[in-house]
Amino acid sequence: MSHELAIKPPSLHTNAARYDNDCQDALAAQIENLLDQAEAAGWDRRRAASALMYLAAKRLNSSER
Repeated sequence: MSHELAIKPPSLHTNAARYDNDCQDALAAQIENLLDQAEAAGWDRRRAASALMYLAAKRLNSSER
């Protein structure tokens, strides 16, 4: 049984100019799905997106996971 990755792996080297865009493209559908779930649970979509940005930034500045 084959398991397809939910997020596609990088197709470019980390130092490539379009690496960040490639990563954003790979994550976009998962982020939309997460926001859909948050909205379905009753959260405001814009506030949920803001919370995701906050959590992502917080992880850049600490070793917290």
